[in-house]
Amino acid sequence: MSGEGAISEQGKRHVVLVAYYFPPLGGSGVQRVAKWARYLPEAGWDVTVLTVEPGAYFAFDETLLDEVKDAGIRIVRTRTLDPTSTRKGKRPVRQLSERKRRILTWLTGFFFLPDNKRGWRRNARSAFDLVTETGPVDVVLSSAPPYTALMVGDELAAHLGVPHVVDYRDDWVDNPRHRYPTLYHKRWHIRTEGEILARSALVLTINDTIAGLVRKRKSDAAVEVVPQGYDPEDFPSVRVERPSDGKIRIVYAGMFYDAQQPDTLLQAASRLLEEQPSLRNRMELRFVGLFPDGKTGLISAYGLQDVVTLTGYKSHQDTVEELQQADILWMIVGHQPGGHMISTGKLFEYMGSGRPILALAPEGEVRSALQGYGAAWTVDPADVGAIAQALGELMQLAISGELPVGSPAWITRYDRKEGTHRLATLLESVCS
Repeated sequence: MSGEGAISEQGKRHVVLVAYYFPPLGGSGVQRVAKWARYLPEAGWDVTVLTVEPGAYFAFDETLLDEVKDAGIRIVRTRTLDPTSTRKGKRPVRQLSERKRRILTWLTGFFFLPDNKRGWRRNARSAFDLVTETGPVDVVLSSAPPYTALMVGDELAAHLGVPHVVDYRDDWVDNPRHRYPTLYHKRWHIRTEGEILARSALVLTINDTIAGLVRKRKSDAAVEVVPQGYDPEDFPSVRVERPSDGKIRIVYAGMFYDAQQPDTLLQAASRLLEEQPSLRNRMELRFVGLFPDGKTGLISAYGLQDVVTLTGYKSHQDTVEELQQADILWMIVGHQPGGHMISTGKLFEYMGSGRPILALAPEGEVRSALQGYGAAWTVDPADVGAIAQALGELMQLAISGELPVGSPAWITRYDRKEGTHRLATLLESVCS
């Protein structure tokens, strides 16, 4: 167990952020809390983060850790005992295949409640007094998933006698990715979430759909939407220079999981190049992040070896640079139960870049977020012909230098710094 960072300033409010996923762990799951930790001090708050010591994980990003440390926050880390952790220190591991991930999720869902991070609770409790060493705490904010973090936050708030604010990056009970092994398991989750919500002072969600589900389960809950976003300081005002190779860069940044897979885009690109072979020497499909091992065969199957570039995992800073060097950005949600409620974090950083976006998404939160962007092509994720057509239109616009840019007025509504200042106001309201 360790604590590091700044001493709280007398007279300032003090919030403890409870988050399992936090830098130097990388990936999209850490961004929301990391940016809150970075900008809450500017809004007049002292910040302590209660999190885990980094162990085995598929991605690490020291640049994000540097950002939050520079903000003068304090980080308290504890060990964790869970099936996906290790005591052997920070080290990267391979991402599981989708099949293995689903099997592991089912198995751990049977034996570990609420999730396979349950082993963190006991260690987190041992740090409850440590979070007050820099001064009294005014409020606890816990972010999920994992839902173990909400249990830790609930216990910490009770221990300190302060309000607890719950943050949902994904829904809990009605999350379609949750497959309850038995009726007992589902009832346990319903009861436990209900107890935590009953004791919470405020619930935050990333979008209206999740907010509506929470209100349906707990009609008297105070619920506020604080959407995902982008950090304008990550995007310099001058366009980042890119190689002058004549290629039109079509970039995907991030991971693939569940129905969010590269298959239909690869198939559509292959179809387009069959119909318009002259585009082959102009197209580059660039995957920035962890490309699934089980899908690499599709690249050769669709004859795209000379078109596809796999960069591997990159830091957040380097990924943002890739977004700025892109001509076109694409993303996929895919048809899946609950796909309408997904508003993946990458979408908002895509918008922050101002680049045209090809969104393969069903009706729902993604399309709503893009409705005023002004530079978005939204296509059914299973319609290969429509995807190929949209891709062809975007390629021709890129070649002619006529690609549109996103609406600055629309983009600014997702400014993480402004969103954090609104969060500060909400936190203040539960403390008064």
